[in-house]
Amino acid sequence: MQDAHVLLPDMSGCLSTLSGASYFAVFDGHGGTRASRFAAEHLHHILATKFPRGDENLDKLIKKCLVDTFRQTDEDFLKKATSQKPAWKDGSTATCMLVLDDVVYVANLGDSKVTTVLHS
Repeated sequence: MQDAHVLLPDMSGCLSTLSGASYFAVFDGHGGTRASRFAAEHLHHILATKFPRGDENLDKLIKKCLVDTFRQTDEDFLKKATSQKPAWKDGSTATCMLVLDDVVYVANLGDSKVTTVLHS
């Protein structure tokens, strides 16, 4: 099993400026467990450091934040992976959901995707 996941129904520990924030993520490891575990351990912390502080254009800023967070996590893992002897060859897809009150932001990387089903 090369997969990892994170369930944070209350993300206020990471995003202290927000109440009602939740984060859920699944990482599908390929070629080993290191990339998926690294992403599971670091992505939400990087998201918290990059999270926008203002209210203006918040929707657009959150989308940019998610892209920047994925990019930074990838760069951080690649730096670590290439410094190993021999270099790690692991990879991972990623799917995460950031829930802010009644708005759900979904981000994915690779062939993993989220299908939403709304119940009333």
